[in-house]
Amino acid sequence: MRPDDLLKKLEDRPFRPFRVHLSDGAILNVTDPGTVVVGRTTAVLCTRFGRTEEGRRVAEDWRTIALMHITQFSELRVTRNGRRRRGES
Repeated sequence: MRPDDLLKKLEDRPFRPFRVHLSDGAILNVTDPGTVVVGRTTAVLCTRFGRTEEGRRVAEDWRTIALMHITQFSELRVTRNGRRRRGES
């Protein structure tokens, strides 16, 4: 996959949460475009967040993936409160 393919998905307006499917079978959820940094051949996706003492969101874990291992995107349906719908993992 090219960097522009992922960037276009992140720049969709309105943004719609989606899943990134990788060639090893892994699936990563992207619920906020600000949680992904795209490079020429790799991307960094935050996989877990925490809060500072003042309540600000911070990355606690992330995954660096090779863009060439992205096989597809799929829709990730979330409720209005930002949570996944029942039955979705």
